[in-house]
Formats: sequence, C-alpha cells, structure tokens
Amino acid sequence: MVPNGWEVLQLKDLIEGSIKNGFSPNSAESDTGYWVLGLGALGEDGIVASEIKPVAPQDKVLNNLLAEDDFLVSRSNTPDKVGRSIRFRGEVANCSYPDLMMRFRIDQRKANVSFIEQQLKSSKVRTYFKNCAAGSSSTMVKINKGILEKTPIPAPPLQEQQKIAQILSTWDKAITTTEQLLANSQQQKKALMQRLLTGKKRLLDNNGVRFSGEWESNHLKKLLQISKGNQLNKDTLSKSGEYAVINGGIQPSGYTSEYNTEANTITISEGGNSCGFVGFQFARFWCGGHCYAIKNIQIDLNFTYQLLKFNQSKIMRLRVGSGLPNIQKKDLESLSVDYPISQEEQQIIAAVLSTADQEISALQQKLNALKQEKKALMQQLLTGKRRVNIDNKEVA
Repeated sequence: MVPNGWEVLQLKDLIEGSIKNGFSPNSAESDTGYWVLGLGALGEDGIVASEIKPVAPQDKVLNNLLAEDDFLVSRSNTPDKVGRSIRFRGEVANCSYPDLMMRFRIDQRKANVSFIEQQLKSSKVRTYFKNCAAGSSSTMVKINKGILEKTPIPAPPLQEQQKIAQILSTWDKAITTTEQLLANSQQQKKALMQRLLTGKKRLLDNNGVRFSGEWESNHLKKLLQISKGNQLNKDTLSKSGEYAVINGGIQPSGYTSEYNTEANTITISEGGNSCGFVGFQFARFWCGGHCYAIKNIQIDLNFTYQLLKFNQSKIMRLRVGSGLPNIQKKDLESLSVDYPISQEEQQIIAAVLSTADQEISALQQKLNALKQEKKALMQQLLTGKRRVNIDNKEVA
C-alpha cells in the first residue's frame, strides 16, 4: 500500500544505461595518479580514503573510471556490508572501481539523484539486499545484477522527491558538521595528552605557579594491582539486570543481578577482539573472565586512567596468541610509564583531560541523536507516511 501519487518502481526503471561490474587490477608499488577502490572503500558516509590503492593506467582501468553522480553498490561483502552504496562526487580524480562493485547512473528525467541516494541508504532497501544475499560462506555473501535491478524504490512525483531530498540533505549537513567537530576534539585531546603526559607542557598549580617538580618512571606493578575477573555463567545474563558485565570492551557483555567490583574502577580487556581496551566503570559491575580490574592505585585514580589511555597502543602491542589474542598479566605489569611525583599536578592534568573527554562525549551523544532522528525521519519521508510541503502546500 503506497500513498496517493506514489508508486513502487524497480531500480532498473530509473537508471540510464546498464549496471556494470568493475575491474580489479593489481595495485602499483608507487603513486601513478590512477586509483582503484578497495573492498572496504564504501563507507556509511562516502568513500573511505584509506581503502584506495594506486594502479597502473591500463585500458581496463581507464574504461572503468568513475564520473560524478555514478552510484556504486557492493556486490560481495560481509552480510552487514553487502549492498552498501555510495554516490560518487568526484572525491578522487582518475578513480576506478573493482569487480566486487556494481556501477550505474540515474536517469534524471525519471528520478531525483539525491532522493535515490537516500532510498538506497534506507533500512528497507538495506534489508532487501541482506535478504537476497547468498553465498557458501556465512562471512562473505553476494548479490547480483538481477537483484540490484529489482530493488524496490517507493517514489512520489519528481517535485516531491526533490523536496524530500532537500530536507534529508539538511540533516546530512548537520551530521557531517558534528562529525568534523568530534574529529577535531579527538585530535586536540590526542595532542594535549602528548604534551601533558610527557611533561613537555607543564600546567599551573592552585597558586598560579607553573609545576617544575620531577617525574618518575616505574613499572605498573609498582603503582597498582591488576586483578582478573571471574567468568559468569551465561544463564545468569539478561538485558534487564542491574549490573553491567564488563569484559573490557566498549559495550557490556550483558547484565546480571550481582556485582563483584566497586564503582570508579579502571578496566583493561584481557582477551578477545577488544583486547587491550582501557575503560572506566562509573558504577558497580561484574568484572568478567576476560577483563582486568585495576585496584590499590598509588597515584591519582583519574590521572592513572588518562595515563593508561595514553599508553593504550603500547598495551595493545602486548597481545599474544594466534587465534583470539590475549594479554598476559605479567606483561601488563612490566609496562613502564612516566608520571609527575606531585599528586596535585597529577590531579590538574587529569582535570584538563577529563574536560576534553566530556566535550568529546557530548559531541558523540549529539551525533548519535542526529543519526537516530534522521533515521526516523527517513522511515517517514521515504515511505510517504509523512508528506512534505511543495510551493507552501502540503501534499495530502
């Protein structure tokens, strides 16, 4: 059931020419001025710059160079990424695309390019691709040209398409602006850590005098106690328990009605995909079997957290194991860190860096809210459940 004036078209009814697979050349050893997108180059918000490789300008590369307003769809990828699409905006000159992607162009007499871009990113179309994808491996699935051609596109008249696209574009700009602010804040904090946690920049004490005291170097074993958590029976996990189960990653592994560790505890992931991640738990929690809890700290707690975050790359390099990696307690204890002797300086450094964290957290929350609000708006506008105003008249 579609609203008055809408119809459900197939993508093949809206394209100009045909859908074509790309070509996958070998990458060149040096910059040639010609490029090919890698499998991971189609990001949620456009091309991922780190996934572009230099190639020799052979005929098949030249025949597959992208033009502005070309659409690319991933035809072979992981289940969550297959069917991911982008609209090429000329971000990279002399850029071609690989065999695992399909390219097409929209006939602008039949559809608004920006409207189709939003439809291809909608949850309805993404679900269509996931349901149609098939393959012998559960980690790598495919869609084909026929599936892409039959993609269902609910569409109103062109004028309404344009208006919908304009509204959603405004949200995209707000999201992009917030992403840039977040990236800038993260980079500024990184630079601040580099200066403050190495002693290159000294702050003022509570009397307005610049710190000048000595710094020390010590192994973690001399500064704190590292305790491994306890594995929790999966049967006791739930979505509604009072206490989070932490195995060191960004998100809890679940929830439970019990806790084994007090609030305001630093954690380090002992094993798994998040191995080496440093976190801070503000509430009581269950410290899981793949998580270290930091206790009996000899220096300021908040400073210790910032110091461990600063050294997180060193902690990551302690990983061992050919399968799921893990970090041995003895290796973690042997890690050497530098810190100021003055606890007052430790506290002031931690306060400055914590303020930066709060700014980053606020921007991240704002970004998450914008994305959720846009997603809800897409579900309304791209299905016709909510109509727009055209020439100051709302479409009924």
